[in-house]
Amino acid sequence: MAEKFIQEDLYIGKQILIDSDRLVFNGRDDTIFSSANIFLFKTEGEFHINADGNTFINTPKIYIGPVVNGQDPNIPAVKSDTLKLILSDLISSFKTFFTIQYPQTSGLQGPNPAINKTLGQSIITNLNRIEAKLDDIKSDKVFIR
Repeated sequence: MAEKFIQEDLYIGKQILIDSDRLVFNGRDDTIFSSANIFLFKTEGEFHINADGNTFINTPKIYIGPVVNGQDPNIPAVKSDTLKLILSDLISSFKTFFTIQYPQTSGLQGPNPAINKTLGQSIITNLNRIEAKLDDIKSDKVFIR
């Protein structure tokens, strides 16, 4: 669970409070904000990060989404390269089965390799179509490690 933030009106110790309609910090070269424990941005409206270049968030874990019933977001993100590899292996196994084994299997009336071979080829065609789309699961905007 995320660290508990102490509201500014409950905090005891040295602090600076600025109350204004607008604050602008402009570093001509760069700007650094730092904290030893917790750094909080809070808004009742929208939050924007605008950059002309890439945006990097360097941290061991990232939680995206609201805290629900005291629990941090807990649904792991999918690693698209790993998912693609697993799905590719699964599709390959199905294609092997429907090419070699399925035509030889028996139906209710006994073996019917002609019908099973046609059905197997139809399934392989669909598997090839799905396999061709595996790269579509990769985001071109969000990258994780």
